[in-house]
Amino acid sequence: MTERMGVLSSDGRCLQPSPLAARAMLRPAARRLAAVGIGFAGGWAVLYGALMPFGLGLTLGLAEDCFAPCAAGAALGLLLHGLGALSLRSLCQLCALGAAVAARWLLPQKFVPAALAGCGTLTGMALCFALGSSGADLLLYSAADALLAAGIGFGLRKFAPERPGMGTLLVGTAVAAALGSVRWGWFSPGILACAAAELALCCRAQKLAALSGSAVLGAALCAADPALAPAAAGLGCATAAAAVLAPGRRVETLAAYAGGCVSGVLCVQPPGNAFGLLFSACGGMAVVCLLPGGWLAPAADTPQSGENAPAPARSAAASTRLEAVAQSLSSLAETVNAVYEGLPRRREGFRWVIDNVHDTLCFNCGRRETCWKQEYTATMAGMEALRPLLEQNGSVEAAQLPGQLSRCIHPAALCAAAGRSFALYRSRKEARIHSEAMRTALTEQYSAVAEALGVLSEQLGRPGDPEPYKSSRVAEFFTGLGAPPQECAVTLDDLGRTHAAVTLPRTRFTPQELAALAGEVGHICRRTLEVPQVLSCKGMTTLLFSERPALRAVFGAASAAARGEVSGDAVQQFCSPTAAQMILCDGMGTGRPAAVDGNLAAELTARLLKAGFTAELAARLVNVALALKSEDESGATLDLISVDLYTGTARLFKAGAAPGFLVHGGRVRAVGEATLPMGVLGGVNGQSRVVHLTAGDYAVLVSDGLLVDGAGWVAKQVELSAAAGDAPEKLAETLVQTARIRAQKAGRPDDITAAVLRLEKSG
Repeated sequence: MTERMGVLSSDGRCLQPSPLAARAMLRPAARRLAAVGIGFAGGWAVLYGALMPFGLGLTLGLAEDCFAPCAAGAALGLLLHGLGALSLRSLCQLCALGAAVAARWLLPQKFVPAALAGCGTLTGMALCFALGSSGADLLLYSAADALLAAGIGFGLRKFAPERPGMGTLLVGTAVAAALGSVRWGWFSPGILACAAAELALCCRAQKLAALSGSAVLGAALCAADPALAPAAAGLGCATAAAAVLAPGRRVETLAAYAGGCVSGVLCVQPPGNAFGLLFSACGGMAVVCLLPGGWLAPAADTPQSGENAPAPARSAAASTRLEAVAQSLSSLAETVNAVYEGLPRRREGFRWVIDNVHDTLCFNCGRRETCWKQEYTATMAGMEALRPLLEQNGSVEAAQLPGQLSRCIHPAALCAAAGRSFALYRSRKEARIHSEAMRTALTEQYSAVAEALGVLSEQLGRPGDPEPYKSSRVAEFFTGLGAPPQECAVTLDDLGRTHAAVTLPRTRFTPQELAALAGEVGHICRRTLEVPQVLSCKGMTTLLFSERPALRAVFGAASAAARGEVSGDAVQQFCSPTAAQMILCDGMGTGRPAAVDGNLAAELTARLLKAGFTAELAARLVNVALALKSEDESGATLDLISVDLYTGTARLFKAGAAPGFLVHGGRVRAVGEATLPMGVLGGVNGQSRVVHLTAGDYAVLVSDGLLVDGAGWVAKQVELSAAAGDAPEKLAETLVQTARIRAQKAGRPDDITAAVLRLEKSG
């Protein structure tokens, strides 16, 4: 299912996207635009006047959504660097880019095929030209480009450039090399960019990052233009001075950097030629001076290993482990299915019963030659005539033997042998069916859990954009309260929403204290936060703060049993930190057995949703639970709606459920089609749908008992109650009482339930 936020309304009309959704849609475009710029720099950059590995290397290494724009930028850089002239080197590089892009499209997530395609094309074309009239230089340079490009691509695959580390340094090297080859008189944009980046890192007190960046960027400048070696040495001296003497203090850092830069350049370069290099370095320092203070706020330096490792690193490690477990469970399910499919099948039919009677009774009989050879056709016809009798009664009497078997000299023994053989045949058939059902349930459970772990791994792998300054402020606040946190992280998610997670030694908080903490932490983060969710485990307490959503949900529900006081319908209504969840499950039938199935399905689904499972995965796991609950047939419908309280995006999932009703803009609309309930098949035949709701809209879920007279009157009643602004509880009571009266008149009693959700603006 493709997720689209703020695009479709409940009545199918096109709506304007919300600001958060618009921001989320702009981020992929910004990433691709940045990839074009990085690719252009990679195609433009030339090392030591001959090597051009960055364009192909970046295309091999960047993420799946960025490699094609990067290749386009690299191709443009290659063409413009030669002022439009297409040399043999450029032609080989362009063909290699095309081959790498094609390989990555055909085999996504695979590095080796893309590397072989790109590097092999580059080397192969160079070899073809070298065999002509181009000489061996083209082949040697192209082979060197291929090796370096493969190394760059491998490094970017292992270390994503979005996170600080080797990947960021590789991208910075490409940009520095591209800018280093450009000079306008005294001005060098490469020196300016390197000076600005190194000084910014020193101002943020990231000493190790500044020193490593100075070394790598300096090497890139030297490789692009050996005349910039004195400038690289000067920038290295300046970075060392600023990182050692005054890290994290903006004015002092600037002074130390300027002094170190002047000293370094003057020591290496004759003073008469140093003015141009100092001019470009001063330009970089001026850029840093113009940056907002919040961008240069010091980032806390924390150890990178052990229990004190930062949250993103630990999240990445946990994500990797979860992904490994998910792959193992998925491969286990696939292996079990593959082994089962590969095993020979025992095609046992009624012929096996006949053979077993022959082997156990007739094999040692004196009339065996007569019955089973001379009169074989008549004997087989008589045995086949026993089949309906055995299937109906499970046994046969001597008086019921057909005429073809009347010549048998042991009629009683024949009837007993036929009964035993048929009973054994039927038990083996039932055992096969049961074992196949158990295998299906087991592999389905493995697959569902593996997919769920994969989703959780992806969520952990995207912890959000960290905000170190706010994280340190929040940590200082809790330390001032006498509860220093074990971990503290403030992050921004993909939609720009603020989240904070604070882990403390096990502590109890009153509701008033939690509300006060939300206010204080929100003041630090400059956002309005909800009361935090409290999680306690293994002597630790974690407070999860989330930005207050734009909407809030009001719930209502009503139910009436078909007979007595026990209803087979079950309702769960609750709000997670970011979404409102409403679940309605209808157990098959009425009374206590249906109530057990309905409540089991609703309770398990609610628990799985609270744990972060999607509706589809929750349905698959509940389906397995219902199938294995007992030997009796169990089944329940699942009707679920999950509303994102930030954007109003509503996701509906139905498995065998009755149609629901949505009210958007004052107009009612029925949603849902007929499907099979859970617990009936090995898999779940569900339907998913995404709509957009706003404040004042209603969502109504009903059981099939409420639609005894059709859905027309229900839609009218929902629309009238929504127009009157009735509370969800009142609307649910009205629907149930009216449906009960109609069911009594029709003489078709059934469990009747209505669950209602109304969205309101968050106060």
